[in-house]
Amino acid sequence: MTAVWRAALTAGLPHGALAGAGWFAHLPLNDAVWLPLARTSAEHTPPHTPATAAERAAGHIGDREALLLTARLVARPADVWKAQAVLPYARALLQTTAAMTAHPHPAAVTQLREALINAGEVDASRTLAN
Repeated sequence: MTAVWRAALTAGLPHGALAGAGWFAHLPLNDAVWLPLARTSAEHTPPHTPATAAERAAGHIGDREALLLTARLVARPADVWKAQAVLPYARALLQTTAAMTAHPHPAAVTQLREALINAGEVDASRTLAN
């Protein structure tokens, strides 16, 4: 499955062609494999099921890919209604990373924080990003 997914990512497909990749969050892939593929897919095309990807990513507070994927899902949603479903996971991920004394990827934390602020989540501006 990952070989096909990687091939799709490098095939130069038109925008929108990877919208179904959000469903891949249900696959029993190792997170170290799934997270970068999901982030790259979301950069190409916002997924139809962003909350599915955000929910899985939210459990990886120390992972740069999880933060960047979630920031992308907040900043570039497929549509406004689906974006609302991502926000609880994004807020939870930011809150847990802010509780860390020194996050290994402060730039990724900042990207998620800024994506939330730009989405109107004013409380994110009060969350200290490390």
